[in-house]
Amino acid sequence: MDGGIDAMRKSLHTPLRPDQLPDFVQPLKVVEQGYRVVYDPRALLKEKTNQESASEFSMRVRVGLRALWALKDMAHLMNPLRFGVFSLQMISHKLLRYLAFIPLVTFSLATLLLAPRGGFYVLCFLGLVALFGLGWVGRKNEIEGRHLTFFYAVPYYFLLLNIASFRALWAFMKGEKKVVWNPRKG
Repeated sequence: MDGGIDAMRKSLHTPLRPDQLPDFVQPLKVVEQGYRVVYDPRALLKEKTNQESASEFSMRVRVGLRALWALKDMAHLMNPLRFGVFSLQMISHKLLRYLAFIPLVTFSLATLLLAPRGGFYVLCFLGLVALFGLGWVGRKNEIEGRHLTFFYAVPYYFLLLNIASFRALWAFMKGEKKVVWNPRKG
């Protein structure tokens, strides 16, 4: 749920530790108690987006790190024998989301190793070069204050998210719990 626009029955509220991510852990605590969490598409929230990639990156690392700790704390909810479809949704929508950089790294290494064999592998290698090249140009354009077109923004943002996920997992594996948070302006 989005922490800026959520509601729950008072009786279902569970006090959380300060290091827990409330908009992620609170709904899990509701499910843990045997209740459903319901999404209502009519509930709307407008908030400003991060306009700077450095701010977006640090926010993604912070949220990713806190989400990984939440997943560890609530790992029992990922038991399909006890929580059925919900556990599979949690694994696929949450856990795998923060590990999505692993297939990218694996594909990148495989592409580099297989490109000399020619054919399809060369196409994969060229696609990878295009992805990283467009992302790099997007980053360079942003640094120089140029407007990012869709053509550069999508690869750049995709790579930013994957690098942030890697950084969050690395921090998690080192046992870090806190990443500096600078709230959005406004």
